[in-house]
Amino acid sequence: MENYKIVFDLNGNDNGQSAGIAAALEFAKQNPNFELHLIGEFKQNYKDELLENVFYLNNPNVPSNPKELRSTLRENTSMNQAIQMIKEDGFDAILSSGDSGSYITGLTMKLGRLENVSRPAFMPVCNAINGCKFLFMDVGANLVVKSEYLVEWAKLGSVFHQTMFNTANPKVSILNIGTEDYKGQDFAIEANAILKEESNINYIGFQETRDLFRGNIDVALIDGYGGNLVLKSYEGAIFTFKDLLKMRIMKSFVRKVAASFLKGAFKEVGQVLDYRNVGSAWVIGVNALAIKAHGSSDKKAYLSALNNIKDAVEKDLLIKLKNKMNE
Repeated sequence: MENYKIVFDLNGNDNGQSAGIAAALEFAKQNPNFELHLIGEFKQNYKDELLENVFYLNNPNVPSNPKELRSTLRENTSMNQAIQMIKEDGFDAILSSGDSGSYITGLTMKLGRLENVSRPAFMPVCNAINGCKFLFMDVGANLVVKSEYLVEWAKLGSVFHQTMFNTANPKVSILNIGTEDYKGQDFAIEANAILKEESNINYIGFQETRDLFRGNIDVALIDGYGGNLVLKSYEGAIFTFKDLLKMRIMKSFVRKVAASFLKGAFKEVGQVLDYRNVGSAWVIGVNALAIKAHGSSDKKAYLSALNNIKDAVEKDLLIKLKNKMNE
């Protein structure tokens, strides 16, 4: 059994380090061939007494001014330390819930981009209502994009979906305000025309966001500004729907009784719609396997991210992405 090493930057969670540590310990118990190096606020650097594959590195520092991205690269932060361990110490993957801008800048500047990638993107893996998974990028790394970015992301997303979900020919689409070729911003119209001529990409044209979660798309492309709005609107809609449903059920005894018979269905729907399944995003296009976790991640969200990393390293995802972009 091959051994792997993950570095986990614990700083940056809104609720402290406990959720990340709990997830790391559970993952380490289940996967003894994975070393986890946790960086955060500890009294000293030490090895876990009970789990030989868990290490604790003391570094409580976070970026002093995330708006000054270049200056944060020189600071002794836990994030920079984690990225440096990828570069110098042969680590296989990195996970962080720290500042998004500092993270993607650090990864790009210190580790570099893959060949023929202009800009990396934040890419969550989302659940569709038919049980399938789809990729969604960009969700915030690039507020302004060019047509070539979307074409490059289409290639990256196709290889990712093929590798991680064993999809023979992933369906790629650009999210737009309409399905007609003449609608949308210039970059989308240009990318749409280019992708239609790409014989190695299964491009199905423009799709509207209302169809995003129906399972008809494997790779959904959009600019970072629009993608972030869509993702946060989805999270908000789920919370609102759950609250509204609960309020309506609690209005009468009959509804409460009826709801008790539907617990199984509610649970299944909840698992599909659980925002924690979209609580992290891959930083796709950098020369590393890197995941950005949500700042409010709980144990379940972190554990999901760690299991995604496990799947990726075992399937040689980074090598396959490099090979595709080197063609």
